[in-house]
Amino acid sequence: MSRSANHITGRIWLAAGGTGGHVFPAIHTAHALMADGFEVMMVTDRRGKRLLPAELPQAVIAAASPFAGSPFSRIVALMKLSAGFVQCLALLLHKRPVAVVGFGGYPAAGPTLAAWLLGVPVWLHEQNAVMGRTNQMLSKLVHQVFTSWPETKGLPASARHLYTGLPVAEAFTNLPEYAQNKVYKELHLAVFGGSLGARLFADIIPQAVGKLPAQLKQSLRVSQQAREDQIPALQAIYTDQNITADIRPFFADVPGVMASADLVISRAGASTVAELAAAGRPSLLIPFAGALDGHQRANADQLVRIGGAVCVDEQDASSAHLAKLLTELLGADEPRQKQALSARKIARPDAAAQICSVLKQHFSSPSREAA
Repeated sequence: MSRSANHITGRIWLAAGGTGGHVFPAIHTAHALMADGFEVMMVTDRRGKRLLPAELPQAVIAAASPFAGSPFSRIVALMKLSAGFVQCLALLLHKRPVAVVGFGGYPAAGPTLAAWLLGVPVWLHEQNAVMGRTNQMLSKLVHQVFTSWPETKGLPASARHLYTGLPVAEAFTNLPEYAQNKVYKELHLAVFGGSLGARLFADIIPQAVGKLPAQLKQSLRVSQQAREDQIPALQAIYTDQNITADIRPFFADVPGVMASADLVISRAGASTVAELAAAGRPSLLIPFAGALDGHQRANADQLVRIGGAVCVDEQDASSAHLAKLLTELLGADEPRQKQALSARKIARPDAAAQICSVLKQHFSSPSREAA
């Protein structure tokens, strides 16, 4: 039985680490693959499982970071990774997929290595502008590495790679252009901190807003992500300044918040940067200083270099400095509109489709056809 370009079937494993930065691009790719007729299996650890939609087939394996914690915890982590590798071998032998795509993170190591050992074709996707350590180690074993940005630091010279972009939700891509969105005189500041930004942002951003000119504050409203225990104090600060604020631990509809945002303040995780590019929204990025190998700063630079964002290093993020930048960015429409247009130039709305296309071409090539 032969495969054709018009009718390709088979199960593809998508292996991803337990954080949203790895899991969400894998989910968007899974949906694209399913739309093309493939079956999928999501392979992750217990943390990643919490992020997966219930309708996606999934397998949970043991995994942990061998580079963090005490010597004992590192030994335990290696044991978990070894157990995860054995789990993957058993799963592969039980029901062999036609391919495995690894999306980085330690839980992706076991599936990738096991698939390579059994001769299953493997691809990798790298989300960050600095290649992750797991992907670096595995890159020489795979068919190709899909990269998210025009330049990726740490990519081995021998690794075959293709710039596809980073898969994001269509809701970001479908937002109207920022210039078209400007109807009201109100200015909307959206702040997404998450676990790596909530503490810092809860401290300095209200202080920075308090230093803005009175005319700007009169037209400003804020949407801010914060920890549950920070919300009462933040709400009181903004109320004292007569600023309407919507403060939540989690925004379920981030594209909806971005739709009306005049400026977004956030960390610089790869998915966040790609979503800002897809949405075409002006942003002030504050990379997490503790990000491994400085990858958040490298991600932010992808937008900064093309005029699509302003970046402030964490050590320079004083309330006075941020107030100065916010005054400049919120005080005139033109800089924000230029940022928004520039940001969308680097967006790759077809990223998931490109990954699907590569896999389909591989399985439909004459050399791959079965007799």
